[in-house]
Amino acid sequence: MRLVCFPHAGGSASFFYSWSGSLPTDVELLSVQYPGRQERLTEPCVENMDELVAGITHSLSRFLDHPFVLFGHSMGASVAFEVSRQLERAFGVSPRMLYVSGQEAPHMPMRREPVSDDDEALLSEIRRINGGNAETLDDPDLRDLALPAIRADFRLLEAYRPQPVRSISAPITSYVGDQDADVDFDSARAWAQATRGTFRFQTFPGGHFYLSDCQPGFISDLARGADH
Repeated sequence: MRLVCFPHAGGSASFFYSWSGSLPTDVELLSVQYPGRQERLTEPCVENMDELVAGITHSLSRFLDHPFVLFGHSMGASVAFEVSRQLERAFGVSPRMLYVSGQEAPHMPMRREPVSDDDEALLSEIRRINGGNAETLDDPDLRDLALPAIRADFRLLEAYRPQPVRSISAPITSYVGDQDADVDFDSARAWAQATRGTFRFQTFPGGHFYLSDCQPGFISDLARGADH
């Protein structure tokens, strides 16, 4: 089984590296690296969902020889959903499960005001969402490196409002922190309308980045679902 993980806005593949030691030995962890960060820093950032999805789908096409599941957190949930749709349409394959975390269903109206054109507002939003995990933004050099990717991710999200409701054949599990100020339970449950398969809803203690605070229990639930 392969577990393919999609990072949040401004995030990178390394966010998931620590998971490998907690997963069963028969689950291979793959982590998506969006352009414009870490080893892909010199590549242009992508601000369009279709363009991002096309590149990821092409890269994943060589990993479809084993069963797989997709997991995406926050922005990554929306990207994983669209990749699942594209894999189904282009290759006739679907993940055994799509896990979406900390994100409202794609057809729900955006609850936040756009901030991508104002660097200070953008940085303030990142600090608010990430809490104590955004300290790297206090370093001017690191901030300048990170800002283009953060800006591109937010522009992508602000432009992504697919209508009417899109759906996939893969079952969906929706996770959300019970104190997430940005994603309420109704918005997280609305993912049920995005699948023609089964749907499961699960909450964990914590805010938007609950998965860092309750990692063992969360990964255990993720691994159990991947085995089914």
